[in-house]
Amino acid sequence: MQPVNTHEPTCLQDHGRDFIALLGKSHTLDLLYFLSTQTHSARFNELKREIGITATTLSRRLEDLVVHGLVHREVYAEVPARVEYFLSEKGETLGPVLKSVFGWVEQNK
Repeated sequence: MQPVNTHEPTCLQDHGRDFIALLGKSHTLDLLYFLSTQTHSARFNELKREIGITATTLSRRLEDLVVHGLVHREVYAEVPARVEYFLSEKGETLGPVLKSVFGWVEQNK
């Protein structure tokens, strides 16, 4: 890991670039939006069906979002195993930021 250059703005540092790259990956914004509109956690197949995404891509995006701390993955000790996903507190704080960015996009299209 490279040392953090405090003279560069966050968006130009590695962690900033990684986060922006995550937002640009296919279906990331779709997943964040869908989860932000739910009052309950969502299961894998529900996400797959609602977003229209392949299982492989969904699995990768969910893993990315969990690693970045935006989505929480809850595994229940049942047979068969039940896994549910929901926005973490960190993920919930991203909503107003994205709303602001897309508001700007809409005004400047």
